[in-house]
Amino acid sequence: MSGDDAAGRSDAEVFAAVTNGRKPVPVPPTGSGIGNRFPEPPGTAGTAPPLFESLSDFLERTKDLPPLSWLIAEVVPDSGNLLVVAAPGVGKTYLALIIAKEAAKAGRHSFLVLEEGRPRSIRDRFTALGFLPDALVRIAHRKRVRLEDAAIREQIAEQLRAHEAPVLVLDPFSSLFLGNENDTEAVNQAKEHIQELATINPRALIVLVHHTSKAGERGEGPPIYAARGSTVLSGWADMQVNLTREDTPRHSGLISFVAQVAKGRDGETAQRHQFTLSLADGTVTIEDVTETAAQDKEQQIRRVLTSATTPPNKAQLAKMVGGRRQVAFRAINAMEERGELKCEGRGYILAPGTATEREP
Repeated sequence: MSGDDAAGRSDAEVFAAVTNGRKPVPVPPTGSGIGNRFPEPPGTAGTAPPLFESLSDFLERTKDLPPLSWLIAEVVPDSGNLLVVAAPGVGKTYLALIIAKEAAKAGRHSFLVLEEGRPRSIRDRFTALGFLPDALVRIAHRKRVRLEDAAIREQIAEQLRAHEAPVLVLDPFSSLFLGNENDTEAVNQAKEHIQELATINPRALIVLVHHTSKAGERGEGPPIYAARGSTVLSGWADMQVNLTREDTPRHSGLISFVAQVAKGRDGETAQRHQFTLSLADGTVTIEDVTETAAQDKEQQIRRVLTSATTPPNKAQLAKMVGGRRQVAFRAINAMEERGELKCEGRGYILAPGTATEREP
């Protein structure tokens, strides 16, 4: 009921006094077409949603979401956040295009933000991979896309809302983010911009391409820390794959690289797959070389121990073998468990009976 209070104030004046002059904060709508696929529970319209929900509500809400599956087996998940880490010229853009081609085969739309490469070079790569002009691919090539640009993010968001299971490729992070890559706070803000896009559509696959650090190129440190700058992006990723270039015969028309899984939030890690692309006919072969790589590392260990003058300890042996210490440690542990290595003092020697044991 309207009227004046005892002090002679109108209803509007009383309301202003109670709220300190602030207007109510409007609640965004939850209708179709705005990307909100998870509206507030019944009875909470117009209020902030509760922080917690019951386990039964969570299980009911998520029961129809797809389980972990693969766009490219054991390398590229069907949805979620994928971080691709590689040095320049290794093949990261080729991998991005292979992902788009696989998505197109499944009837999925891909949106490629490519900030590197000459236009003709990018065209030649599409041609080499056998893309048809009407493929379900849209490209933003060297459009100076910046993650901090809200208008650009909204254009991307519109596409993620409009399609059932889209693929978004952001290549490379260094061109999309002009801040200091070693500044955790700044990179975290950029990560939040990417995650804002990732949460729009739970069926989307977001692929972020980043450069390898100098230490990563040398094979130093854990694979998950191979990316340049802050580790924030590795934390953001559901899956991280690191690429290394493989040599191919000169004038063979082949490009080859190995994708090593450095992080798998819902799966295994350390597996390695070799991609070989023929520029002549666009065929791509993918081979699991995990076991081959492990055998090569063990053979390196045998050779080192055969020529060692004194038994090296684990750290010394890993350094003598070279490459990533963690890879060498895994190989040493595996050989020790099988009885191929034995301790002598504080170091290792090859056990008697191994194929390349040390001469007595």
